[in-house]
Amino acid sequence: MFGRKQRDLMPAPPEYGPSVPKPFSELLPQGQESALGRLARTARIPDDARALVRALDTETTLTLQFLAHDSAAVRDVYEVEQIRDEHTLAVVESYVSVPGAEKAALPDGRSLAAVLVANLTTLLEATREVQRRTAERGEQQMQVNDMFLRDKFGSGDDSLRLPPTD
Repeated sequence: MFGRKQRDLMPAPPEYGPSVPKPFSELLPQGQESALGRLARTARIPDDARALVRALDTETTLTLQFLAHDSAAVRDVYEVEQIRDEHTLAVVESYVSVPGAEKAALPDGRSLAAVLVANLTTLLEATREVQRRTAERGEQQMQVNDMFLRDKFGSGDDSLRLPPTD
């Protein structure tokens, strides 16, 4: 306004690679940045927590896309939405709200940064468990379809089939 340049307080985005997944919002051309993507740019969180927030952003979004095709997965959809929209935000915001969180510790001796990383890891593991259950349901459905189609249309032992009605 008065000829001063505003300082950018956000850290530069990390280099993406095998250890730092690209946020889902960057996988789509000109996609809107998600709440978790914005949260990952918070300057006060440790780098390992930032990587976990980005991983949660990507994996929760991908999991919800897979679950969108499974009408029986209402509970899983709710759980992943809670992880993405509430739990991750609450964990990071509680860390950021503590002055000097980088050096603070809980009474049991764990640093707040270690607790943050442990909580985010727990949320990521919960998301991956939902992914595993979703894949398992899909595999079971494929087995059922395979058995049905082989029984109905496959050539095999016809001794147990009913004779055709005239």
